[in-house]
Amino acid sequence: MRTKTNDNAQPVKKRATNRDVAKMAGVSVATVSYVVNGREDQHISEATKKRVFHAINFLNYVPNPHAVGLNTTQRPSLVVRSSAQASPLAENEILYFLHALDEVRGEQNYSLQYSLNKSAEKIPASACICYDMSDEEFYTLSRENFIPVIAVDCLINDPVFYQITLDYKKVNSHAERYFGGQDFVYCCIEPRNDGLKNEIIAAFRQVKFVSTSQDIRDCFELLKNVVVTQPTLYDIFAGMGMKLFFYRDHLDERAKITIECMNKAIDRLNIADEEHYIKV
Repeated sequence: MRTKTNDNAQPVKKRATNRDVAKMAGVSVATVSYVVNGREDQHISEATKKRVFHAINFLNYVPNPHAVGLNTTQRPSLVVRSSAQASPLAENEILYFLHALDEVRGEQNYSLQYSLNKSAEKIPASACICYDMSDEEFYTLSRENFIPVIAVDCLINDPVFYQITLDYKKVNSHAERYFGGQDFVYCCIEPRNDGLKNEIIAAFRQVKFVSTSQDIRDCFELLKNVVVTQPTLYDIFAGMGMKLFFYRDHLDERAKITIECMNKAIDRLNIADEEHYIKV
């Protein structure tokens, strides 16, 4: 989008117009007006409405403070959603993530909540974090919302979205140094995202995924040298007699980067595609 300069020669981003929205959505200016004002008498298809709202979201177009379906609240709100198939262990891990988010948001005045709703519907928030969702769940939810959607522990590899995942190769390197050449097993809560699961398997020689209490008991009986990155598993395994390496360096950093990405997404900053993929 073109920019203009002020008296101090600082670039000022040009405010988007209804023509910009119409061009991006591939519709007429009149259609944009009908969609924004909720003109049901025009019989506009749902697919067309979604294209218009996605263009509105991307361009940060705000025609007036009473525009239908647009978020105009002064206090930004952040909602965290998880997979409908999340195990109890995974749900517990999300609580640690929420706590970390709450710690790093500082004075930014965001409201923060975890939604227990698992259905793909419109979310009344400034932005949404999808935590360990399958590709299908992530895209289904993102198609129904016209706000920034950020993937955490989801390997989506789509430059439209910010993606924040753990650098498992780095974890493996730290673990190899810690165990001094001895064999070890990386143990983690089983991801719902298949891409992330495959990346974990590729990063370590031995991996144990857990989802149930029986899985946990198997670890006690079979594993000697164990690597974990999740506080939930560290709390369970600590003091159980196995040699345990807890890689915790990523926890606060992941939360910090998530907030930074959310700010960039809400501000619609133009970021290079590769900068949307972040490993912590």
